[in-house]
Amino acid sequence: MFFNVVEKIIRVTKAFKEPRVATKDVTHETMHQSPVFRGKHEIRYDICTGCEACAKICPVDAIIMEPLPIKRPKALPEVNLGICIFCGLCEDVCPTKPEKAIKLSGGTFEMITGGTDDDIKNYWVKPEVPAEWIEQKKKEEEEKARKKAEMLAKKKAEAEAKKKAEAEAKAKEEAEKSAENTEASKGDA
Repeated sequence: MFFNVVEKIIRVTKAFKEPRVATKDVTHETMHQSPVFRGKHEIRYDICTGCEACAKICPVDAIIMEPLPIKRPKALPEVNLGICIFCGLCEDVCPTKPEKAIKLSGGTFEMITGGTDDDIKNYWVKPEVPAEWIEQKKKEEEEKARKKAEMLAKKKAEAEAKKKAEAEAKAKEEAEKSAENTEASKGDA
């Protein structure tokens, strides 16, 4: 035990006399490459269905669904990389085929931040949705709603015409019966 204490004192004294210099610049060169690292998230807004499966399966709640002003998709995922454990469950559960709407890009991506708690909390992967795409989706939804309204109006008009025709046929049939009854009563008299 005494030798362990002396050894630590000698090691600390050497560290103060001969400070070590960093040999790698981690901002330009990776320190290490983990064989299990699956990469940073990529989110495809154009094929996402907004089903929220990725947010529901995330074990650390690193994915939130950010709402959109359109019906389909009603929301898109955003990933907080400060919380994410890069398990890849979000990619595995994504129902879009053949490509996934959310996937881990693979490769060796160093995610360097300022290191403060605020930097880590604000380190998000957000899909960049163009305003033109949202406007196009809104127009498509309006067109679909207009066509649906036209179809409903057409079906309603057809149902009313059918009901009117049935009522006219019934009235005609009743008129014929009453005419037969009056003729029969005239013949009896």
